[in-house]
Amino acid sequence: MAAGLVSGWLGLFIIAVLLAGLTAVFAKVALAGLSAPQTVLISGITILVLSFTTLSFNGFFKSARHFSQGSIIDIAVSGVLMALGFICLFMAFQITEVSSTAPFYLLIPVFIFVVKTIFLRKMPAITTLVFYVVLTVGIFMMGFGIKHKHGSWWIFALLGPAILAANELYLKKNPLGELQQTASMFVVVLVALILSFFIKHKDLKKITAYHVLFAIFTGIAFYYAPLALSRAKALCSYDLWLSFFYSLWIVITVIVARFFLREKLSGVAVAGLCTIVCAYTLRLVFAHFI
Repeated sequence: MAAGLVSGWLGLFIIAVLLAGLTAVFAKVALAGLSAPQTVLISGITILVLSFTTLSFNGFFKSARHFSQGSIIDIAVSGVLMALGFICLFMAFQITEVSSTAPFYLLIPVFIFVVKTIFLRKMPAITTLVFYVVLTVGIFMMGFGIKHKHGSWWIFALLGPAILAANELYLKKNPLGELQQTASMFVVVLVALILSFFIKHKDLKKITAYHVLFAIFTGIAFYYAPLALSRAKALCSYDLWLSFFYSLWIVITVIVARFFLREKLSGVAVAGLCTIVCAYTLRLVFAHFI
């Protein structure tokens, strides 16, 4: 029975980790020839196409006629927040190294934790507090552990996850169904299209099939990584184990960035990476063995 459980979720889990780890690297390669909004635009279109492999265009537009005014507002808000969040995060990738900026994506649950703590006015459990403090320290060690050519990189690295965290908080209060999530991607594409005329890459080269291909790969990774993880969670009830292993996507990102982008980590950044892994290890140990 145990062997069947492992064979059921482990494969999906490995796919999720690899795709999540490759996402930032794919985006970085695409950004060598595209602006951040253009990369989000192509990735968003890719996700839309993939979503319609299980949901027909005809069926979607027929059902969309029945969206309420409230759901349309939720779709618009979520789409705008997602577009702005990923564009800011991609701009951080664009102006500095992937290995130092990709970990900032892990700040999304940290921001959510802080907001909930403030609004609930309740002191969190010490184990939870330790986890988020250690995780944050590791993220900042990786981010500030190397010398950056652009002094403003951290603004986008913080702003992207903050906006994406706001989107997750909004969706918890205003959950979207499958059709509405697909509709929100239309908004993402529209916002990215509009901003692509205003936000330029100062070293923007001629767009080639090579760059577009990696922007498409970014969309595929964004689409299938959480899909594979959600299916793995459905097969395995140990969510904390999955969360711990899935957090290792940042390790995959660092390894791939080293080979394909020739990025190197400083001693401080390596210590930060170890700290991030330790944070998830502590969370797992506290939850299951103490």
